Amino acid sequence: MKYAFILCVILFMTLPQVKAQQSPKVKFEKVSDEEMQMKVYGPDTTAEAVILYDEGRSDVRYQVDKGAFMLTYERFVRIKILKQSGTDWGNFAVSLYSYNQNKEEISGIKGVTFNLEKGKIVKTELKKESISKERENKYWEKERLSLPVVKIGSVIDLRYTIHSPMLWNLRSWNFQYLIPVKWSQYEVEYPEYFNYNHSSMGYHVLNTQNHEAKSVNINYVERSETSQIPVGLDGNRAARKMENRTITYMSQIYSYSAKEVPALKAEPYLTTLDNYTTRIKFELAAIDYSKILGKYTSYTDSWNDIAKELLDDEEFGGQIKSANYAKEEIAGLIAGKKDDKQKVMALYSYIQHAIKYNGDETFSPNSSLRKVFNEKNGNSADVNLLLLAMLTEAGIEAYPVLMSTRSNGLISIVHPSLTDCNYVIVMAMINGAPILLDATEPNLQAGVLPFRCLNGTGRKIKREGVEEVNLTNARPTCYNVVNLEFKEGKFTGNILSRKTGLNAFDFRQSVKNAGGQKEYFEKLRNGSTDIQFDDYSFSNLDSLHLPVMIKYNISLRNESEPGADILYINPILVDRTTKNQFSLPTRVFPIDYGGVSSDIYQLNLIVPEGYKVEELPQSKTFALEGKSGSYNYQVKQTDNTISFSTRLTIDKTLFLPSEYKMLQEFFNIIVSKESEQIVLKKISL
Repeated sequence: MKYAFILCVILFMTLPQVKAQQSPKVKFEKVSDEEMQMKVYGPDTTAEAVILYDEGRSDVRYQVDKGAFMLTYERFVRIKILKQSGTDWGNFAVSLYSYNQNKEEISGIKGVTFNLEKGKIVKTELKKESISKERENKYWEKERLSLPVVKIGSVIDLRYTIHSPMLWNLRSWNFQYLIPVKWSQYEVEYPEYFNYNHSSMGYHVLNTQNHEAKSVNINYVERSETSQIPVGLDGNRAARKMENRTITYMSQIYSYSAKEVPALKAEPYLTTLDNYTTRIKFELAAIDYSKILGKYTSYTDSWNDIAKELLDDEEFGGQIKSANYAKEEIAGLIAGKKDDKQKVMALYSYIQHAIKYNGDETFSPNSSLRKVFNEKNGNSADVNLLLLAMLTEAGIEAYPVLMSTRSNGLISIVHPSLTDCNYVIVMAMINGAPILLDATEPNLQAGVLPFRCLNGTGRKIKREGVEEVNLTNARPTCYNVVNLEFKEGKFTGNILSRKTGLNAFDFRQSVKNAGGQKEYFEKLRNGSTDIQFDDYSFSNLDSLHLPVMIKYNISLRNESEPGADILYINPILVDRTTKNQFSLPTRVFPIDYGGVSSDIYQLNLIVPEGYKVEELPQSKTFALEGKSGSYNYQVKQTDNTISFSTRLTIDKTLFLPSEYKMLQEFFNIIVSKESEQIVLKKISL
């Protein structure tokens, strides 16, 4: 699978012990003079801040007072602020699960900021008024903590504890952030009754990865009733008996550490940095109480189990079985439609224009679909699952496709994981052929996914078995034709553009965001320095199934003085590549375009009367290895007409870091070629 290498997944259950450098001795509120006087971080002198020490522990233990296993998470982190831009690292947001009666609680919050004032270390403690809680969505809350008096030179200490009855939420641990990390360590301990899948991601090699086991006792009191005993003349009563009991089990302990972890750097054509962050992730696979006369419960054995769980869930599967509340609307929408394609298009168009998407990305409906239908707004799941329900009601075969957006990261290829997912789209069947639909965008053509959804694969959810679905679009194109001639001392002509797929969607969105066609054109005209835009016409803006057609009447500014002996013109007037986006000397991460593409440009230039061609750029064609892309640059003169064209094609979605140099050289050539000019010289009489 093409995305497999990204995850760098390691099953730590099978890893041998690796021992390395011991943990530094760091204590909360005990800062050193060296830490206080640090001006820069040696391994990365550009860092705005550095995490000096980060320690975490997750522990699953039986709590007698609650009569259940509970999960405790503790963290202590120390950060040094090196620049003004780094002061934001004094603000923290801790996510807590909170849904109905299932809640996580945070306690033991203590934060301290240390500053050097006149050579002395001054300590300022976090106050209650700097702690607040806000609802993130119906499942999660955020505890926000703002450390006091954070400035250049500050050292911050923060610690807190989270108590959770949700054993599935064994927290992952990031060893890597947008700032460098000097030392980070994490320990996880849980009983043998629990089976957690362990996954490692990222590119930085961990310092230690250890596993050991130890014996743990649970001491409790068992209460029971014995046989009846006589009590005077009133009858019998049961005798109550209490016995001390002990259960012994093996506790599994996993510990990890990393040192001198470099900061994550955003680079072009990444999905999300979370895909490449060095971290440890856990997922509860099963609970096995069979050794103590209990039962075995599986949670993530397969995608089929997840599908069954979703389809049996009243909030998900229960709502997509029927849309009888919309029967009249559906009947009106599909009236007179002779085939399934027309019905699908009608229902899709209705949803994308009638139901307003609120921007929340999730696979879980926020309310009943009946309510969404009536109130005409909702999150991504509300919008797309309502479409699914209405398609089903209309007799169209359709399925939910569970997925993760580019900003959320990739779905694990090793362990089935519902928590990896944050979005749902629809697959409808038209004459036996699938079409993927996302009705959240009013300007998006049916069968085209928004760019945020182009992220590896999704999972088609059905009872007969989950299927993997490639999240791709047909190749979008951008075709620009420029016609120029020289009149009254300047080049005039027109630009004709044809855009399809996501290119058409992006243009339609730009016009919408500008406030309309006129406003878009005025913004374009006022922002242009080389081209004077005189007039425009746009076609098919509202016909989403057709390409967008654009025409501008133009003239070129300040190219040459009237009657000049030499005329210079760069033949590429639209979307010229002036800078190589791949400018870093090396790259650690893969390059993810999200899809294939084709960009075509053509210029027809009439040589002015009284001039001749003095110099033309040389034609050149070159390709990437493995037929993964090509660039064609062609120049031809026929009589008094110069025909010029370029075609840039990317035929591969994902490039490995080892292919970075190849891409870099490819675009260096493009930048160089597209800087070349046509030179026209006045004919001497």
